[in-house]
Amino acid sequence: MKLLLPNKKIRLNNHVIETYEAGIVLEGTEVKSLIQSNASIDEAFVIFQGQESYVINMYVAPFAQGNINNVDSYRRRKLLLHKNQIIRIEHQSKKDRLAVIPNKIYLHNGKIKVEIALCKSKNARDKRQDIKVRDSKREAKKFY
Repeated sequence: MKLLLPNKKIRLNNHVIETYEAGIVLEGTEVKSLIQSNASIDEAFVIFQGQESYVINMYVAPFAQGNINNVDSYRRRKLLLHKNQIIRIEHQSKKDRLAVIPNKIYLHNGKIKVEIALCKSKNARDKRQDIKVRDSKREAKKFY
């Protein structure tokens, strides 16, 4: 497994409840651009329409040598999940008011996969507490 794109903001802004692995439908030169890590998932999220799921607001830079084969950078990309997984994720996100956010994109056995996470948003107090814990660990590490 080779990590291509991590979502650095997800742990800062959210409590991750559960994660799922999904395939993604890519067109043209998007695969080459993703392998070069010319993309961003920091502002991306997942929506459900009917029996399908899509990742929205994921940026994939146009490939430099792509010419006419490049597609829209912010287009909607379909996620490949089993039907029962889509139903379970959609039901849980609506029931508990959770957000579904891409956690990371990685290469697994020659295929690009997306790890999506069910997340509950943190409030300001939780964020400050996490920063305090992280800083205290960093200070303790200095002395040892």
